[in-house]
Amino acid sequence: MTYIYVDTKKDYINKIDEALNKAINLGLENFRFLVNDIRSIDYLREKGYKSVNLDSFEDVFNIATHDDKLYYQTNENDEFVKIQYSNSEKI
Repeated sequence: MTYIYVDTKKDYINKIDEALNKAINLGLENFRFLVNDIRSIDYLREKGYKSVNLDSFEDVFNIATHDDKLYYQTNENDEFVKIQYSNSEKI
């Protein structure tokens, strides 16, 4: 599975639209968004995308496995993701 984590605590619509455009430009298909709030889930659902609510970036460990591809857009510390997931990339 391919996941796209977006830190949606502030300015969620612009962040989601930016991540979605990057995903489309990368040619990604069959991906799921990981977001921080219910507003973002509703917004993505209206656009036809599936998403999962996470409390924080660290919760990625509860969802993704080492076989998954993870793209992320956040200002949070990403060192733990780089160490744990070789299939991760900041977008």
